[in-house]
Amino acid sequence: MTEAAAPLAPQASAPGQRGAVPVGTLAQITWASGSFATGALFNAMALFALFVMTSFLGISPALAGTIILVARLYDGIIDPLIGALSDRTRHRWGPRRIYLLVGALALGASFTLFFNLSALGLEGTAAAFAATALLLLYSTAYSIFTIPYLAMPPDIAPDYDARTRLMSFRVFFLLAGVTAGSAGAPLLVGAMGTPEAGYRVMGTVLGIAAAGLCLIVFFGAARLPGPERPGPPARLDARELLLSPFIDTARVFANAPFRLLTLVKLCQLAVLSTVLACTPYFFDLVLGFGPGEIGAYFGLFSVAGIVSVPAWRWVIARAGKRETYLVLLVLYGAGLASWFAWVPGEAAWLFHARAALIGAFSTGTLLCALAMLPDTMEYDRLQSGEGREGVMSGVFTFVENVAGALGPFIVGLLLEAGGLITARGPDVVQPQAVLDFVQWGVSIVPALFCLAALPLLYAYRLDAAMLEEMRETRDAAP
Repeated sequence: MTEAAAPLAPQASAPGQRGAVPVGTLAQITWASGSFATGALFNAMALFALFVMTSFLGISPALAGTIILVARLYDGIIDPLIGALSDRTRHRWGPRRIYLLVGALALGASFTLFFNLSALGLEGTAAAFAATALLLLYSTAYSIFTIPYLAMPPDIAPDYDARTRLMSFRVFFLLAGVTAGSAGAPLLVGAMGTPEAGYRVMGTVLGIAAAGLCLIVFFGAARLPGPERPGPPARLDARELLLSPFIDTARVFANAPFRLLTLVKLCQLAVLSTVLACTPYFFDLVLGFGPGEIGAYFGLFSVAGIVSVPAWRWVIARAGKRETYLVLLVLYGAGLASWFAWVPGEAAWLFHARAALIGAFSTGTLLCALAMLPDTMEYDRLQSGEGREGVMSGVFTFVENVAGALGPFIVGLLLEAGGLITARGPDVVQPQAVLDFVQWGVSIVPALFCLAALPLLYAYRLDAAMLEEMRETRDAAP
């Protein structure tokens, strides 16, 4: 048996209810700033984890990709549990804040330690075990922070359009984090004396900074409204608690809009993780560039994305979330596929044009997905009469982690098939098959994931009118 804390008095009406208390812009921005930390760590880990394991820890590419896959699939067990726990928690800090605190500290520590593994002189089996343990810890910490964090928007933003505004703040900080993780991190690595020292410094700086930013969200969340729902029994049966996340997961997957959006998100994040895992090899082996050029590319990518956010908000308001999302997925896939046409001596302006356009299209798809997620949560609440936002954000985070593992796993298999030589040195020449597979990994493979998402998104039908009709039906009920 486990004991729950005393129920917390509700702070505001639930979304969609009359009398919902609006949340000020500053409070929304403070909440959204947490995405800077998660975006920075997610992108830096996705960009460099496979590369560091194969280049500095002596781990084969197939094994390194499998380690990442195992660590992320492990979230399939813990994510629903964390989501269910956050839904059931009744604490004087609110149902989510305690998880934000624990997650913030563990996230920074695990990220820092992973990128400092090479300092221990581990190689082979010992290095593989150590990397696996730290990636499991990192995945746990990421889920502990992110799942309760993602469950908060339905209570912060009271209606359909307000969520687009809230998520535009989140996308801004997320893109700033992407800039830090995919542009700033490579620049920091390149600024050090050796690449190995650069990765250690990068891991330490980014890990500590991310933990600090997550703590700001923890303190700021004290002023945010929480869900209004009856508290659970004071004592919970441990067996019921362990089984309920998986029962709840099956129930929320009966929510068709949520199920479809989750599968679309799986494809979209698989695009990102494949590109990020392949990028260090593509820039190093195919383009002949160093970490600094990776930073410059993703810097332009991120700036274009940030600048495009107001334009995408305008388009979404007029064309609709789903319709905008469909068009952007096509453009995103086409932009990525264009890397397959790259040839030595290509004009520099094409390189920069790809960075800017792909960055803008990627940002648009991200904003659409994030703006639609709280809608599916409200749909579930209106349909079921229950608050299962934690479970839903747990499923969404699990999918994010699985997609984040698919990229490195696929790239690892491609590199293994091509015969990647893991030794580092100026005289190492990689087989032509490795170069060919790397070019496929940054172009055709992610474009196929974009293509796979289109029929799923086309089947999605939830919109503002449907939610309003459901609210009216609920309010008219005796």
